[in-house]
Amino acid sequence: MQKYYQKIKNSSLFYGITDSELDRMLECFSATIKKYEEGDLIIRQGDIVTKIFLILEGEVNIEKDTYWGRRMIIQKLHANNNIGLSLVASKNVESNINAICTTDTLVLILNYEKCTRMCQNACSHHGALIDNLFKIISKENIELIEKIENISQKTIRDKLLTYLSNESIKNKSNTFEINFNRQELADYLNIDRSAMSFELSKLKQEGFIDFNKNKFKLKVEI
Repeated sequence: MQKYYQKIKNSSLFYGITDSELDRMLECFSATIKKYEEGDLIIRQGDIVTKIFLILEGEVNIEKDTYWGRRMIIQKLHANNNIGLSLVASKNVESNINAICTTDTLVLILNYEKCTRMCQNACSHHGALIDNLFKIISKENIELIEKIENISQKTIRDKLLTYLSNESIKNKSNTFEINFNRQELADYLNIDRSAMSFELSKLKQEGFIDFNKNKFKLKVEI
């Protein structure tokens, strides 16, 4: 635990909490650290989620499988991101997503009930932690609204342009890197990879965008 203490302390989950308070909290919340290998599932569709998962190292895709086995990527998560907070906060609701590691991943695991209820030790900063939880869940909801905006566009071209525009706004620059490889981006936008690649090449030829692998540049107004 001590090896990753600074990463835990710097996370948005424990924002505003001092070292001494964090020490007591980690003990109170039955904190453990678990290593997952690439391809491992942290949460599986159908699970009842009772733990808070904080990524310390690695990457995790939040995915959903259709009845016919098609993959849809909802989010890509990195260090300092939490997994499935909305699910654990909903209580006894079966997970409708898979959380799958795309690299070897290290996760801090906390008991949700102990995090959100005042314990016999009467930890004074439960309130700060709960406030942080609400902020994180709110941020996740904003990101999901953005995804709805991206995928609700009628054409592949419009889906790509909306997604790239939103990424440019978030990065406050017309030059930025995206988190997805090409297959992941197609799965995220729920479009065919070949058709997407064709549309990207067309936008590049028309002078609207430029790109090299995951690095994009928006060149002119559409």
